[in-house]
Amino acid sequence: MPVKSANEELKEAAKKFFAASFNGVLKLAPSEQAPLWVDGHQSPPEVSLTPPAKTEADCKWHGASEILQQALFNIRSFESAYISGRVTISGDMSLLTRIVKSENK
Repeated sequence: MPVKSANEELKEAAKKFFAASFNGVLKLAPSEQAPLWVDGHQSPPEVSLTPPAKTEADCKWHGASEILQQALFNIRSFESAYISGRVTISGDMSLLTRIVKSENK
């Protein structure tokens, strides 16, 4: 079985995490690889390596790929990573309140 890149693993985690539209665009920006874009204007949100037609992200999460993956698997991990400074958030933080986490992990 081929080994998945960190970007592919992050993309899979994001696809599993976002359950419903959140009326915004989120940029997941791992420090060691290309960003992923989550278009929350549709349900389920589309996760892509390329920006959606609205190219400017409303909110950006930045951190190590492994930390972002852990945050997407467990909301407590996200809160811990944010509070400890391992994940930074810029832009419209109210977007976080509109995100519906999938229970199908």
